[in-house]
Amino acid sequence: MSQDLSLAAGRVAAPGRTAAPWWLIFKQECLEMWAGGRVLRFLALYTVLMSVTAYLLATNNDLKLVTMKASVVVAVTSTITFGLFMGLVIGAESISGERERATLEPLLLTPSGPRQIVLGKFLAALSPWPAAFLLSVPYVATLSHGDPVLWTALFWSAVLGSLLAVAFVGFGMLVSIWSDSSKISLFICLLVYAGLLIPAQLPTEFLNSSGGVLVSAVDPLESASRLLTIVVDQNRPLSEAWVYLVAPAVMTAVIVGVLFLHSARRVRLAAE
Repeated sequence: MSQDLSLAAGRVAAPGRTAAPWWLIFKQECLEMWAGGRVLRFLALYTVLMSVTAYLLATNNDLKLVTMKASVVVAVTSTITFGLFMGLVIGAESISGERERATLEPLLLTPSGPRQIVLGKFLAALSPWPAAFLLSVPYVATLSHGDPVLWTALFWSAVLGSLLAVAFVGFGMLVSIWSDSSKISLFICLLVYAGLLIPAQLPTEFLNSSGGVLVSAVDPLESASRLLTIVVDQNRPLSEAWVYLVAPAVMTAVIVGVLFLHSARRVRLAAE
């Protein structure tokens, strides 16, 4: 990030200034990501992917190859899967990228402190998710054909997507803090992301077995998909699907805890 960040954070020390350092860093990061076009390019790619997905689902729905509720579940699952990718990539580059550009030292010399820096960048990296969710609403609404299942699908998409967005951005920043270059942190994050997508490609027979249920309960992305299937597609109560909330909730709590209670204060000019 440019030296503007260090200048912005330094203003906190000026007389009469009351803005918190993390807020100044957050605003500057958002300005550079959004006005610079980086997030907009991600959202453009996201829109293309959602358009293709919605078109294929609508076609299969017309041919009676998939039910309306099942197509809605696939759409909201795609929203979460595609949406998390943006935050993960931005988080993976957040600290290691500063090291590569030699802009981390001026930032660390400001009165903000490492935790304030991490918090500002963390919130900025989360900012694409609400936009991605809002962009998905017309697609889900179209596929639902006015059925009340739309509201259930959007509610759980917002809950699960927000929970996982926090976890994925936090994980990306954790890797970035401990990496010397953004290439390394990005490679590790994408490798983990691809690994979490593997269960969705496994045969249905395996996923319905006891081993498959265990895998689904541990993998946060597959847990979200399973919960959406049970609550939205099968219209069953949450009491039958609560176990699939455990993995996303636990993962989010652990990652956020490690990030802010341990790793944030260890932000250095070189990865340890």
